[in-house]
Amino acid sequence: MVHADLQNKDYVAWRQFLKDSDRWTRDQIAEYQLREIKRITQHAYENTPGYQALYQEAGVHPDDIRSFDDLRQFPYVDKEMIRDRLEEFSAPVEGRTLVTTGGSTGIPCGMYRDPESFAKELASKAHQYSRIGWQEGDRQLVLRGLSVGTPDHMSFVPEFNELRCSSYHLVPEWMERFVQRAWEYRPDWLRCYPSSGYIFACFLKETGREFPPLKGILCASENLYDFQKQLLSEVFHTRVFSHYGHYELAVLAGFCEHKDTYHVLPQYGFAELLDQTGWPVTQPGQMGEVIATSFLMQATSFIRYRTRDFAVLAGEECPSCGRPYQVWSRIEGRLQEFLVTGTGRHISMTAINSHDDIFNHIQQFQFRQRQKGFATFRFIPKKTCAPAIVADMKRRLLVKLGEDVVLEMKEVADIPVTGRGKHRFLIQELSLTYGDV
Repeated sequence: MVHADLQNKDYVAWRQFLKDSDRWTRDQIAEYQLREIKRITQHAYENTPGYQALYQEAGVHPDDIRSFDDLRQFPYVDKEMIRDRLEEFSAPVEGRTLVTTGGSTGIPCGMYRDPESFAKELASKAHQYSRIGWQEGDRQLVLRGLSVGTPDHMSFVPEFNELRCSSYHLVPEWMERFVQRAWEYRPDWLRCYPSSGYIFACFLKETGREFPPLKGILCASENLYDFQKQLLSEVFHTRVFSHYGHYELAVLAGFCEHKDTYHVLPQYGFAELLDQTGWPVTQPGQMGEVIATSFLMQATSFIRYRTRDFAVLAGEECPSCGRPYQVWSRIEGRLQEFLVTGTGRHISMTAINSHDDIFNHIQQFQFRQRQKGFATFRFIPKKTCAPAIVADMKRRLLVKLGEDVVLEMKEVADIPVTGRGKHRFLIQELSLTYGDV
């Protein structure tokens, strides 16, 4: 069977473009990025009343952009602005669909995405994975927050040649079955949340179970910590690859094939790394906030978008592969968070994050856990949040959490942010180790 993505002309064309431009010079990259910044800014100004009003109020116009420095005169947008004024910041692009994301910073944000943008997103990740030998059609075992509604919590998806195993059921009984199935399937790659892969690796190490040889491990959607990477590499005897991105398709960065540093993909978007004063980070080792401008998103544009994620600059060129890309030594933020159920299952907050309408009637939420198997869901309601909606939200959350969690719903007036202005999905007061599973 032909891999499903290879049947998409936009995917195939973008993969070829990325291959052709992979060794662009610094000047070629700069020329392309400046042209794309002008294009997407002009598009947003002409087709969305939100960006037009924002830029007029700031006294700037897309025609003012003649250099990268000029872009810094343009105001930021953030998740709350897009969330609360979605229609104003969106253009009537054909085929657009509404999607939602929560990320690690609070209430989910709706946005419109067109099929071409998503095809380019998938092709961009595939391009990064290909640096270490991944190809469409390779066998994959997937441990992510994908829905697996089968009795054995496993599902084979032939159009992607992947075996999906539920990351909601990482307890010894089911992990043992996942291992047995893996020996039948013989995957080439393991694709996982770092937290899910880590729990699975802990199980394999502590039980002495062997796993079929892999070409590599592909981690995404959470920050990959060194202790996780070390254990994954030790247990599976292979390279661990990580990439950083988000649902807004505004910036993408993946490991080099030679070194575990994040290379920002310049064809995908323009990433600014700014310090607390809004000035560009230039010194290696210095941390800054990732401000992203998407070249992919046409229906809802993200221009100078405050991601509220932080990265540490390594340089403007990789000494190992020679690409003149912005390089980050590590990603800050997106901290690992878990709820622990009554039977010892660990549930990642990334897996809880829903891309549907479950949180449409609340402004913000946060889980708090002080006791195993018990959690409080704290939320700030909107005016439309009726008791019946709260009851339905609880029911849908428990579908994800499982029967071994007692969930309290608590309406609050305020949810404090962290010192850096971030919203945490989970305040976890348990001292957790894998031994708690």
